[in-house]
Amino acid sequence: MANPEHLKILKQGVDAWNKWRIENPDIEPDLTRANMPRADLSGADLSSVDLGSADLSGASLKGASLVRAKLVNTMLDKANLNKASVRVAEVIYTYMKATNLEDVDFSYSNLVGTNLTDANLTGIKLYGTSRDDWVIKDVECKYIYWDIEGKQRSPKDRNLEPREFERLYAALPTIEYIFENGMTPIDPLIMDRVVKAIIERKPEFGIKIDSINARGLAPSIKFTLQNEEHKKPALKEVKNEYEVKIKQLESERDRLYQLVAQALDAPKEVKLINAAPGSIVATDGSTVSFEQHIHNAIELQKSITDESEESESFAKVAKKTALEIIGEAIKDIAKGQVKEATKEIIELGKDLGPIIVKTAAYVFFKSIGS
Repeated sequence: MANPEHLKILKQGVDAWNKWRIENPDIEPDLTRANMPRADLSGADLSSVDLGSADLSGASLKGASLVRAKLVNTMLDKANLNKASVRVAEVIYTYMKATNLEDVDFSYSNLVGTNLTDANLTGIKLYGTSRDDWVIKDVECKYIYWDIEGKQRSPKDRNLEPREFERLYAALPTIEYIFENGMTPIDPLIMDRVVKAIIERKPEFGIKIDSINARGLAPSIKFTLQNEEHKKPALKEVKNEYEVKIKQLESERDRLYQLVAQALDAPKEVKLINAAPGSIVATDGSTVSFEQHIHNAIELQKSITDESEESESFAKVAKKTALEIIGEAIKDIAKGQVKEATKEIIELGKDLGPIIVKTAAYVFFKSIGS
């Protein structure tokens, strides 16, 4: 059942609720089985809230934040979630019949078994989502976004025909690439580029990333295809192209370390500036790709992971918190937000001990922000 205190605050209105969330950032509200049909929760901060089995049918959640929320078996029929953020959320076997989901961001969310019959899906963002057994009968959808930044309209130059979305995505054949040695934070970005390379060579495959499962003993990425006959050749293309991308990344490592060494010897001589999508240019004329930045961030993440929690490095900030900040920075870099990620890492360095901040990985980011 819902926590009575949490439910009482929410019923005081969105302003009172959001104020309480700001003042109590460490509390993850429990609103399980809450009965709030037709409630006006527009703009509410419901991030990380457990709304399992709650009744929000007919509710207004326009512009609300449901990031990392738990919406398992939740009733959202005929609700209005226009422009809501439902990223990295558990939307499992949720009821969204005739729900307005226009421009909703579902990136990285689990939509397994969710019923979207008669829902408005125009403009939704579906990058990295899991959608097994979802129900998309008679939906309204003119276009969607599959890319990581949610900027590449699909279809590009037209609207989807009635029931075309259902025909395309209800039950497409799939293939799955399993990461036998574990998945790193950079692998989804690499696979995004793998798909782009395959589309250029084999457009008839119609290959797209369907879902990313980073959990458990067998993390994997699932892809959809247009035809069953393409499954074997497409999986072979994925494996081969992934190996090519990994080798390219490995070949660039020496140049990255050389750049880091320059930063260590003369930090003021190596300042990086934004150049163009996909690259950063140093004042010496060399370039460093986003993948290389992610690699360096991962090296810093490893240094923090290997350090004991009792170390003086964590006197001002907990090890768990430091790892969470680095994890978010890696995601920012993957989106091309290098400046934002650099600021996060440098700010973290102000609270970390010398064992961490003297690493080549940290000095590299420090030189970028200097």
